[in-house]
Amino acid sequence: MDPDAHHSASLFPSIAVEIVELITTYVDNDGLLDLRLTCRDLQEKTFVQFSRRFFSSIRTDLSVDSLGRIEALSRHRALCPQVRGLAFMLQNGVGEGLIWDRHPWGPLSAPLEIPEIARLRDSLVDRFTNCRSFFIFCRYPEGHPDMSRVTVSDTVAVFFALVVDAQVPVTSFHLVYANKYSRTLVMDMRRMPKLLHRQPQFKAIWSNLEKLSLEQYLTLDNFVLLLELVLNAPNLRTLLLNLGSHDLASEFMHEISELAAFPHLEELALFRTAVQVPDLKKILHGLRGSLTTLTLYHVSLTPDENWISVLEELSSNFESLQSISLYYLWATAPTKELLSFPDIHKAPELRDTPKEQLHMLYSESLQTPSVLGIEYSGSKMPHVLRLLQATT
Repeated sequence: MDPDAHHSASLFPSIAVEIVELITTYVDNDGLLDLRLTCRDLQEKTFVQFSRRFFSSIRTDLSVDSLGRIEALSRHRALCPQVRGLAFMLQNGVGEGLIWDRHPWGPLSAPLEIPEIARLRDSLVDRFTNCRSFFIFCRYPEGHPDMSRVTVSDTVAVFFALVVDAQVPVTSFHLVYANKYSRTLVMDMRRMPKLLHRQPQFKAIWSNLEKLSLEQYLTLDNFVLLLELVLNAPNLRTLLLNLGSHDLASEFMHEISELAAFPHLEELALFRTAVQVPDLKKILHGLRGSLTTLTLYHVSLTPDENWISVLEELSSNFESLQSISLYYLWATAPTKELLSFPDIHKAPELRDTPKEQLHMLYSESLQTPSVLGIEYSGSKMPHVLRLLQATT
């Protein structure tokens, strides 16, 4: 062994914890694990970085094995405070190894009476006291499987049973029924508890919510539940909706414009969603004092409307707005067509803008290239918005 290398290794553990933690921020996961194997002193000094990387979010598919691993983790007192999120990852089956009973009308009956689920509930209350972010992912169509099977939609019901019973103050919730192409899928509402949104216990925990993502193909069956998840979260700071570009989504956005108030909302993102201009303008108008980030991606206006008045609304009195992403915006007046900004790339005011602040998406046409989308963040926001309005 090189004597100099040995000397360096022997000196490294004597470095202050703060310096070691700073160094480990530049080390990849494999390097961090290798570093921790060198000596016990470095294990202790890298513990915070290690726990944040590998245990900030834990996963389960509600199987006996995954719940057992979470139970084992809950007995590690030093790691428990580092757990910030719980993700239900359900690509390969749900609830294996457990015995589930179901009501004749659809939903699971008394899931909290299953010992493994009850222990998960107790861990959320007593041990994972910083775990307040929850994720449910469905990446494949459920179809309408036999009710003897446990599905992702059943997991949504189990999640709400857990947090309502435990009165966990949920701060972040992401319900993602979408494949890798962001095409929204449909939840099986037969498996969901009825009138969840009317329970006082639900309203109490949901009022803590700061981040909400709903990627779900909107239907008449799930309309009320999804709407109530939004309306019962008055303290939201981030809202992302991916509902499908159809009339029902437009009605959903109308209800939000009429019934919702978001005094603290900083980030609004709409993906593959339809909306009417008056409703979108009303929602944006209510966010003038707080909105910092706006994303509109594959958004369709219905019916017989265009984007000019929306851009006019944005270009005035949005002093807090720092970042915009506008891509593939569809208009229906005078004909259905994709919004473009033909001459904005020629604007001399934008030529010296750093690449990390400005990005444009060009059409594939070689004869008449046009800008179909733009991302911008920076201090020139009012000017950029006026340019968008002028070049639409």
